[in-house]
Amino acid sequence: MSLTRRRFVLLGGAWVAAGKARAADRDADVMVIGAGLAGLHAARLLEEAGLSVRVLEADNRVGGRVRTFLALPERPEGGGAEVGSYYARVLDEIRRHGIATRRIEFGGLDYALHIDGRLVRAKDWPTSELNRTEEAARGVIPPAIESVYARGDTGLPELDSWLTTARNAPDPSLEQAYRRAGASEQSLRFLRLAAQADDLAGQSWLWNLRQRNASEWGRRSAGSAFYQVVGGMSQVPIAMAASLREPPELGTEARALETTPNGVTVTVRRGRAGARRLRARFAICTVPLPVLARLPITPSLPPLQAEAVRSVPLGQGVSVFLRIRRTFWEDDGFGSSLWSDAAAGRAYDWTTPSGRYIWAFLSGIASRPVRELDDAATARYVLRVLERARPSMKGAVEPIGVMNWCRHPWSRGTFSYRRPGQIAKYGNVVAEPHGRLHFAGEHTAVLLPGLEGAMESGERAALEVLERA
Repeated sequence: MSLTRRRFVLLGGAWVAAGKARAADRDADVMVIGAGLAGLHAARLLEEAGLSVRVLEADNRVGGRVRTFLALPERPEGGGAEVGSYYARVLDEIRRHGIATRRIEFGGLDYALHIDGRLVRAKDWPTSELNRTEEAARGVIPPAIESVYARGDTGLPELDSWLTTARNAPDPSLEQAYRRAGASEQSLRFLRLAAQADDLAGQSWLWNLRQRNASEWGRRSAGSAFYQVVGGMSQVPIAMAASLREPPELGTEARALETTPNGVTVTVRRGRAGARRLRARFAICTVPLPVLARLPITPSLPPLQAEAVRSVPLGQGVSVFLRIRRTFWEDDGFGSSLWSDAAAGRAYDWTTPSGRYIWAFLSGIASRPVRELDDAATARYVLRVLERARPSMKGAVEPIGVMNWCRHPWSRGTFSYRRPGQIAKYGNVVAEPHGRLHFAGEHTAVLLPGLEGAMESGERAALEVLERA
């Protein structure tokens, strides 16, 4: 999947001549829609090959689902942030731009558990009368309960085996797989809170194996270290955008796409200005699937691809960042982080290189009550449910930022996943080119998920364009 230096140089040489011969009626050789990691990486590779590239971004910033609250002294991370030691492309960009990182030490969170309306110390959980989990899970705290079912070989020999395995193997739901493994009703309730889907029946077990296989491969190949970017992960896409010959055009929304045998026309609108049409030889569309599903494309996508775009889901997640005004955990004697099986969700005592804060995170089913609320209402809701679960937090924290990916107009979710049966049915059809229109974004990645998957997809789409010279 990677682009070898020799192949890239040869293709680049062919495209330098093509770029110079660009017709006057084209606005660029390639239009890249979306200035997240996928779009920015694709744009730079294409520029280095000699093409003219215009990057269009509907939001008023670059980064996509990478979002650091740069105006806050703590610089909390609202989106993808942790960089694994096996995220080769992301780390290459970090080194390229001289960005500093700091290693994260996981496993140090001290939890107060809020179970069935009562607070329990994490160390007391194994023997608590509230613990009704099965024998295999009894000694594991609820935040780590997935680890009970993530043991042993995934059965996927290669990083892309999740696609080929699905053709010949059953793809049960998480609920079916966990029940077969002996999960109790209480464990199922805890596991549901860790899922991307609202219900365990709505998420593919094979998809989870794919995620685990990628993590295990990474640990074997590069180690298990993870890093934070000093100053915030947004420093990376900001630096990537600044390195382009033409800066991304912010606040420029793609309203329609039309592909012909000779090129692609992108209808865009910026602010209150009227719509205008931009023409290019090719386009790479990196927008998340819920946004892509609302984008008119002419001619229409093939039926299976269109169905996949409409049907493949994104997880739902909301973060509220809280400044610590008083060390409430010293008042009640419980851990400084909270994990609840009720509305309060998770509230981590979190630290970045810039400061310390409480990161309240509602994902999956826990995010449902706030998905369509504005930021102020979301912050009020989170404070209310946290104080109900843990009274010592009242007056001890104050909201400083909200990131609601559920209602964000250019995302409508966090990261993609698959429902049972979708891998066999759709494969990776969402990544297939449609005429001169190509697709990228983490939802099209094959080898690795998350930040590295986004970069992988941008590289793959850039190579597809270059190979058509």
